[in-house]
Amino acid sequence: MQLIKKTGLFLFILLFSNAYATKLEDFKCHKCNVIFLNIDLLRNDEVGIINNNSNLTPNINNFFNNSIIFTNASSSSGVTAISNTATLTGKDGFFTYSLLKNTYVDNPPQMPQSSLKLWQSIPTIFEILKAEGYRTFNVNHGWYAGKQMLLDRGVDFYWGTGEVDSPGSLPIVSIEKTASLISNIDQSTSPFFLLLRSEDLRGFPYRFPINREKLLDSRVTYRSMDEKFFEIRYQINEEGTLREGYYSSETAKWMSKDLLKEYSILSKKLYKQQVSYVDENLKKIFDSFDNNLLNNSIIVLYSNHGDGLYDNGIPNHGVSYESCVSVPLLIRHPKIKSSLLVNKSIQLIDLVPTILNMLDVKSYSEMDGTSLLKLLVDENQNSKTIFGIDKDSSYVKEGNFKLIIWSDRTKELYDLSIDPKEENNIINTRLDVAAKLENYLFVHQFEEHAKAQMKLTKFQNIAK
Repeated sequence: MQLIKKTGLFLFILLFSNAYATKLEDFKCHKCNVIFLNIDLLRNDEVGIINNNSNLTPNINNFFNNSIIFTNASSSSGVTAISNTATLTGKDGFFTYSLLKNTYVDNPPQMPQSSLKLWQSIPTIFEILKAEGYRTFNVNHGWYAGKQMLLDRGVDFYWGTGEVDSPGSLPIVSIEKTASLISNIDQSTSPFFLLLRSEDLRGFPYRFPINREKLLDSRVTYRSMDEKFFEIRYQINEEGTLREGYYSSETAKWMSKDLLKEYSILSKKLYKQQVSYVDENLKKIFDSFDNNLLNNSIIVLYSNHGDGLYDNGIPNHGVSYESCVSVPLLIRHPKIKSSLLVNKSIQLIDLVPTILNMLDVKSYSEMDGTSLLKLLVDENQNSKTIFGIDKDSSYVKEGNFKLIIWSDRTKELYDLSIDPKEENNIINTRLDVAAKLENYLFVHQFEEHAKAQMKLTKFQNIAK
C-alpha cells in the first residue's frame, strides 16, 4: 500500500494522476513557522491516529486529523542522546554514535564546551533556520538533550527543567511553558522555530497528579512528590524488592515467563494512564494556536524513541526492538486538508531535510537523512533500508525483514509483516536473509564510523 487518503468511514488508494497533492510545490510553505513537539517515549502503537486500536490520544488525534501521518517511522536509536542528536542534525545514527563516544562524558554537562567547535560543524535545525532569519526557541525537559548535549546552539530563547541548573524535574511544566510561549509569540515579525522536548512519559518514575483518578494496585507505589504530584514506582529487582536505580537497556532475563507477563500487563496499564494524562495536557498547546498561526505553521509531533514496557523482556528502552525504535511522526501542514497516510519505511533523520525542503531552505551542511516530499508525490519511490544503533545492539530493516545484532554477537531476525512484536526469531530458517542484512549493517557501520573518525581527526589537528 502506498499513499492513502482517509475520508469519512473508508479508505481509498490515492491516485497520483488526479490526487489532491501531486506536485512538490503543493508542500512548499515559504517562511512558515515550524513547531516540533517531541514527546519522548511515546510509542507508535499507542497513538490512535496511527493505530485505530488505541483510544489514549483523542487530542493528538483531533489536532493531527488532517495531516501527513507516517505509520512506519524508525528512530536511529532507542537511546535519547543518539536519537535526539541525529534527528536534529539529520545525521546517521552510527555517525552520531561514533562522535558521541569520543565527546560525551557521563556526568554534567555531558557534552563539554571543548567539543563545541566540532559539533558546530554539524549544524542543527536551530542553526540552519537562524541563519535564514528565524527566531528560535527551545523548551527542554530532561537530560541527554538540550544544553547538556550542546543542542542549545543557535537558540535565541532556552528554557529547561530536569537538567543541570534547572529547578528540578518538574512534571508537565515544559508543556505548559510551550503553550504560554506560543500564545505570546509576536506573529507580526520574522518566522520562528520552536522545539519542545517532554520527558513526561519517562516511567522511572512517572510523575502523576495526586487529584487525578489512578490505577490502584498493590504492586504500585505512589510516593508523594509534593502537594500536587506522586512519583510512581512499580518495577522490582531480582530480590523482589522495589527497584530504585534506573537502567534504560536492562533486560529482565531473571523473570519467569509468568512474572514477565504479569509485569508487561502492569507496565502497559501504567503507561496508558500516563499517555492519557500527557495527551490531555497537550491540548493546552493545541488550544494556544489561533487561526493565523495555524495557517502559517508546520507543526510536527514525534518521539525520539519508545519504551519497552517489558516487551521482549525489556523493562524500559535503549535497545533495537520495535517497542523502542518504532515512533510516531505526524506533520500538520497548512496546505494539507485531508489525512495522508504513508506506510512506507522512513527514518526520523529524514524529518529535518523534509521540513527544510518544505520551507525551500537549503542546509549549509550535508545530511544523511533525505526529504520525504518525493515519497508523497511519487508512488514508485522505494522504501528505505533503515539502520539504527544503541549501546548494546544495532539493527537493519529492509522490506519486511529486520535483523538485530547484540554486542555479544547474538543475532535475531524477524519478519515484521507477520510478527510485528518480534516474538519469533527466524534466524535459523532464513540464514540467507540474515547474511545479506548483516553485510549491509557491517558496511554501513564501517562507512559511518570512518566518516566520524575523519571528522574527529580534522578537529583534533585544528586543536593542536
